Amino acid sequence: MTRTLGVLLVVLLASGVSAAWWPATSGAASPPPVAGGPDSRWSAGHGVDRTVSVTDSTQLQAALADARAGDRIVVADGRYTIGGMTGKNGTAAKPITVVAAHRGRAVVDDGQLEVANSSYVTFEGLSWTNRSTLRITGSNHVRLTRNHFRLAEESKLNWVLVDGANSHHNRIDHNLFEEKRQLGNFITIEGSETEQSRHDRVDHNHFRDIGPRAVNEMEAIRVGRSTISRSSGFTVVESNLFEDCDGDPEIISVKSNDNTVRYNTFRSSQGTLSHRHGNRGTLHGNFFLGEGKPGTGGIRIYGDDHKIYNNHFEGLTGSGYDAALQLDGGDVDISGALNAHWRVYRATVVHNTFVNNVSNIEIGANYTFPPIDSTIADNVVTGAQGKLFNELKTPVNLTYAGNVAWPTGTATVGVDQPAEAIRAVDPLLRREGPVYRIGAGSPAIDRAAGRHAFVTDDMDGQPRAGVADVGADERSTAAVVRRPLCATDVGPNSR
Repeated sequence: MTRTLGVLLVVLLASGVSAAWWPATSGAASPPPVAGGPDSRWSAGHGVDRTVSVTDSTQLQAALADARAGDRIVVADGRYTIGGMTGKNGTAAKPITVVAAHRGRAVVDDGQLEVANSSYVTFEGLSWTNRSTLRITGSNHVRLTRNHFRLAEESKLNWVLVDGANSHHNRIDHNLFEEKRQLGNFITIEGSETEQSRHDRVDHNHFRDIGPRAVNEMEAIRVGRSTISRSSGFTVVESNLFEDCDGDPEIISVKSNDNTVRYNTFRSSQGTLSHRHGNRGTLHGNFFLGEGKPGTGGIRIYGDDHKIYNNHFEGLTGSGYDAALQLDGGDVDISGALNAHWRVYRATVVHNTFVNNVSNIEIGANYTFPPIDSTIADNVVTGAQGKLFNELKTPVNLTYAGNVAWPTGTATVGVDQPAEAIRAVDPLLRREGPVYRIGAGSPAIDRAAGRHAFVTDDMDGQPRAGVADVGADERSTAAVVRRPLCATDVGPNSR
C-alpha cells in the first residue's frame, strides 16, 4: 500500500495536478509544463474520460463535433483545416481539451475556429498560420494556452476575439503572437452590444514585432470598445512581454471599467499603455523599458479614479501622447460622446520611479479640460532634460506630496512646490541588474508622505513595511519575486 501511494504521488506531481484553472499569480513564473507535452492538470490524465487521437482534418472536425466533457483530443503532427464547435460543455473537473501531440507541430493552416456557447474547453500547443480570426463567442472558461500565432494576413484582421453575450472567465496564456503587419489586434476582448465579457485573463504571453506604425486600430491588446465603455470588464492583463510592438499609439488600449494591467514588461515598443475609456483602472507593477528607441512611451489615461503605482519607467523617448506618464486633458467633461476623451478625475499616481526619460510626468498635453482632484505622491523622478513635472495645462486641485525629484543636465523640476511636496535631492539610484533601485542611505528610504492601503508591496514584490520608501522600489532583503520579463519567462515553452 505504501509503495502504491508513493507511485500515485509521483504521478500526480509530474502531472501538474496542483495547477488550477485560474491560479492566483504575483507575477512569478507559472508551474512547469510536463516535459514534451501539455501542461494543464487535465491534459496529463486528470478528469479524462476518453482520449481521441486525430491525424487529419476530417477526424479533427468529427472529434470537435462529438466533443463531450472529459474528452482529450490529441492532434498528431501535420497540417489541418479547422472548423467551429458550438454548444460543447466540459466541466471544471472534466474539461474538453484539444492538444497537440507535440507542441507546435500540429499546424492549423486553413479554416476558422469559433468556440460558441461552450464552456471549459482548452486548445493547447497548436501552431496557427490560417487567415481567420479565432473567436470565443458567448462562452466561458475557454482557454488558449501554449499556442503559436503567426497568421497569414491579407487585410485587417483581429487574431483572437472574445465576444458575445454571457462571455466570462476565459483565459489566454503562455502563447507567442508575432509578425503582425495588417490592421487589427493580436487580442480583442469585447462582448455583447451592451456589456463587455467579464473576468477574462491574458497572462504570460509573448507579443512581438507588430508594425509598421498605423494611426489607429493596430493595438497588441484592446480591452473593451467605446460603445460599451460604461460596462465593467474586470479583465486582468498580467505578466506579458511586449517587444517591438510598434503598430499603434496604444500598445494596450483599455476601453471599459474596472480592469487591471499589472506586472507586464514593455521593451523597445512605440506607444503607451492607454486607459482610453472607462473608469477605475488599476495599472501597477509594470516595467517600461524604452531602450532609447524613438517614440517609446509609458502610461496615458482618461476617465475617473485610476490608480497608477509601482511602475518603473526607463529610457523612454516619447513626449505628449507618448510621455512616460501622461495625465491627459479631455475634450469632454462629465457628459459627451462615448468615443471622446473624457476628463481625468481623481487619478492617484504614487510610488513610481522615472529614470532617464525624455519626458517624465506630463499633465494635460492635449485637449481642453485639465485633470481635476488628482494626487501625485511618493514618486522618484530623475532626468537630464526638460521639466520633470510638466504642467502643460494647469490642473485643478492637484495634490503633490512626498515626491523626490533630481534634475541633472539641463533638466528642471518644472513646478514650484514646497519641499514636502517635491524634494530636489539625489535619491541615490543605482543599477541592479535590469532596473534601478534606491541605494543605502537614500533620502527616499522611509520617507513616503502617505500610506495607501492598496500599495502593499513594491515593483519587485517585496513587502512595504512601516513607513514606505519613495518610488517603485522598497529597499529590502526580502526575496525578489518579480522582475522585468525576458523571452524565456513567457510563451509556449516557458515554465
